[in-house]
Amino acid sequence: MKLPLPFRRDRSVLKRPDAQDQVEKLLADSLRTLGQVCAKVADLIEAQRLQRQGYSQQNNFLRRVDQPPGPEPKKE
Repeated sequence: MKLPLPFRRDRSVLKRPDAQDQVEKLLADSLRTLGQVCAKVADLIEAQRLQRQGYSQQNNFLRRVDQPPGPEPKKE
């Protein structure tokens, strides 16, 4: 009975000609997905930081309170 060597350099995984291409494609897709996950986590952390500073919701605009509301200026 022939036992396999523990540190044998068997390249059986890359015997197919397109195996390296598939591995590289998988690695690139994985890195893209990891980048998307990191962007989502960064957005979540930024939203929590802003919420702690008092900005609870986005898409709210500030209104000036130092001027009394008057008639809208006419466009010429």
